[in-house]
Amino acid sequence: MRVLFNHWSLGDVMNVRFAFVVVLVLATHVLGLSADGVGQERAVAKPTGKVRPDMTEGVISEGSIIFTYVDEKHRRRLTLDLYRPEVASEPSPAIVMYFGGGWQNGRPGLFAPLAQALAQRGYVCVVPEYRLSGEVPFPAAVHDAKSAVRWTRKFAKRFNIDPQRIACLGGSAGGHLSGFVAATNGSQDYEGDGDHREVSSEVQASVVMCGPMNLLDSDTVDRVEKAAKEPSGHAIIDFLQGETPSSNKSLYRQASPVTHAGPHVPPMLFIDGELDNPRTRYIEFWKILDRHDIPHEFVMMPDAPHPFWGNHRWFMSTVDAIDNFLKKHL
Repeated sequence: MRVLFNHWSLGDVMNVRFAFVVVLVLATHVLGLSADGVGQERAVAKPTGKVRPDMTEGVISEGSIIFTYVDEKHRRRLTLDLYRPEVASEPSPAIVMYFGGGWQNGRPGLFAPLAQALAQRGYVCVVPEYRLSGEVPFPAAVHDAKSAVRWTRKFAKRFNIDPQRIACLGGSAGGHLSGFVAATNGSQDYEGDGDHREVSSEVQASVVMCGPMNLLDSDTVDRVEKAAKEPSGHAIIDFLQGETPSSNKSLYRQASPVTHAGPHVPPMLFIDGELDNPRTRYIEFWKILDRHDIPHEFVMMPDAPHPFWGNHRWFMSTVDAIDNFLKKHL
C-alpha cells in the first residue's frame, strides 16, 4: 500500500476516505447497525417456501412400518410413518393423516413437517401410504385409509395411543379420503380386505383441507367433462376407473363423501386457502351436519393457494387451527 500511495496526491487520499465513510454509512443503514457499530435487533421476516421436516425436538419417529397387505399372497404391503411425543404422561390422541396428490401422486413424507409439529403438541401422528389410482382406482384408496385407522386402534397400547380418541386428517385428495372415512363411520361397505378387520375404523373427529366432498357438483362436472376431451384427461377420471360423470354418474355419487354423510359423522374441521374457492366444496355437506347438529368449523387461510399447509407462511396457522379444534372435540 505504501508504494501505491506514493503515486496519489493528498486530495486523492481524502476522496478515498470520504467514499469509504459514505459506504460505511450506507451499510450501517441497510444492515441496521448503530453508529458505534453495535448491531441493533430488527424485525425478521418470516421464512418463505416449503417447511422442511426438521422439527424433531421431543418427537420419536418410526418409518416404513407395515400396516396391511393388500393381496392374497401377502406380497403387496403398505407402510406408514409414525411420529409420537417423546414424553407423554398418559395415552395420547392420534391423527391418521392422508397426503394429497390427485389420488395419483404423493407419499407419506409430504406430511412429515405437519406430523412432527402436531406430535410436538401431544398427538401421535400416523401417516400411511395408500394405493394410488395408477395401481388400483377407487375404492382401493378408501379401503387403505380405513385400514390405517384399524391398525392405529389395534396397536394403540404399543404406541401409547388412546383408542377412543382417533382423528383423521387430509389435504386435497387426502382431504377427500378424510371426509370419506368420517362420512362412512360405522359402515362396513368400504372396509376392504386389509388386515385387522376385527377392529373398528371409526374416527372421533375429522379434518378436511381443501378436499372435495361432492364429485357431482356443477363446477367439478364441467371441469371433468371438458378435460375428458383433452389428451391429458383428469385426475378424477383416473381415480374413478376411467369414467366421467356422464358415463357413470352413480360411481361419482358413490365416491362422494356427501352421499354417505348422516348422524354418524364426527365433529369436523374444514380449512381452505382464500385463493382456492373457499367454502364451495362443503356447502351441501355442511347442510347435512347442521341437520344433525354435528359440530363443524371452518378456517380460511388469508391469501393462501392450493395447497397451503406445507408453506412457512401458513404452516403454524394450520397447526394451531388443527390443534385448537381437536382439543375441543377429540
